[in-house]
Amino acid sequence: MIHLKDTAPVAAGNNAAVYRHPQDRSVLVKVVRPEAMERYKARWDFLRGRRRRFFHLKNFMRVFEEQVAMYAVEGHASAHLEEVIGLVGTDMGPGLVVRCETYRGEIAPTLANLVASRRFDRRMLSLLDDFFTWLEQSPIVASDLSFRNLVLSDRLDNEPRIVLIDGYGENAAIPLKSWSQSLNRYDKRRKADKLRARLRAAADPAETPSINT
Repeated sequence: MIHLKDTAPVAAGNNAAVYRHPQDRSVLVKVVRPEAMERYKARWDFLRGRRRRFFHLKNFMRVFEEQVAMYAVEGHASAHLEEVIGLVGTDMGPGLVVRCETYRGEIAPTLANLVASRRFDRRMLSLLDDFFTWLEQSPIVASDLSFRNLVLSDRLDNEPRIVLIDGYGENAAIPLKSWSQSLNRYDKRRKADKLRARLRAAADPAETPSINT
């Protein structure tokens, strides 16, 4: 059992809090937040479809499904998708263990953080284009393609890249995007275009300092 209650999370989303593994700083542990458990209990059970038997851990199941889909299509993992290690028991409930993405020795910053701190510039747009090209061609379903779910990482070979760390997997009761590759690609392309437009505005070199500052 991993003990996390006495440590502060390094990040938190709508459903999970993220902690450093106390014995291995190269990995993170995601634990479902109590608020998310309460929201789950308040929803009509039928709308959860086939995942209702996973209860509050249904989002973990979505992650595993997408990871398996990636291996089924490509035969290997992707540098643009977080590396999932497995499940582990903690004193806060089951935890999803993932590899910690880093940038210059620190936890990789989200695009939301880079934009807010004015460290996102036009040189990063090519990295974003590479990521969007991969995403559209991949089998991954992107349920929430947002600034907070993308990070800038150089963990592999010190080469900067954009990595999707959350917000992926089919969350609809009727999984149309999982069934239709063309619909899935259209949805991802539409979301990517919206995000790209917002980031181009944020990367105006006349207003935004360099990522290296």
